[in-house]
Amino acid sequence: MEHEAKGLGIVIRTENARESDRVCTIFSPSLGLIRAMSYGARKSVKSIKAPLYTEGTFSLEKSIRSGRWSIRDIDVIATHGYLSEDLERNMAAALFSDLVITSRTADSSLYKLYTDAIDLLEEADVEKVAIAFIVHFLSEEGMSGDYISCPVCQRPYRDDEILGFSSIEGVPVCSECDTMGSSLILPPNARRYVRRTLELDMDNAVLLSVSDLQRHRIFRYFLRLLRLSFPGKLRSIESGIWNTDKEVL
Repeated sequence: MEHEAKGLGIVIRTENARESDRVCTIFSPSLGLIRAMSYGARKSVKSIKAPLYTEGTFSLEKSIRSGRWSIRDIDVIATHGYLSEDLERNMAAALFSDLVITSRTADSSLYKLYTDAIDLLEEADVEKVAIAFIVHFLSEEGMSGDYISCPVCQRPYRDDEILGFSSIEGVPVCSECDTMGSSLILPPNARRYVRRTLELDMDNAVLLSVSDLQRHRIFRYFLRLLRLSFPGKLRSIESGIWNTDKEVL
């Protein structure tokens, strides 16, 4: 006898298993994170295919004997096939997936944030989408503060204040609470952009005006911040495509 489950979801990671199978990590707003087998996905034309970033309603069953979930059927909403055609967009999506997997709150609000970001990657600027996703993700995880006052000492930031970073708390902080000797900083104009990004939803955040240089610096800043906040846990950053070891904003 099999246990069954059904719900909206999206495949956020795939891994090969044995000669013909694939393990899919499915993120569902109702079921959370589930690892499910797609048997024969790599060889059989008759098997249920669940390519990376496929979104739809998943019908799953769980074997009593093995305790493993498997995909029985998918009512596909979108495949997001464009992500496989562009390395940078694909890596951004992989980063979003890494963050979801590390999250303590894989719920409906995070699901909307993730799927909105994946949809925006089709046409919007990659770095703007990544900044918006990271800013909102860190806020939901309680790892950023509001960029108005220091989350450690609660002092309001001065208009011209450069933010540092607390390696103890894992958040951007005022200059007095900085524990990294100004090696990871967020200047005033960048902070205002990030604050405005946090105030807006994803669709409107990517429409904010910012120079190419400023946008790129903020993007690289957040990549470095994530490496400090989630050491060794983000495959997309640790792989080396976005090397940030020697950068200072």
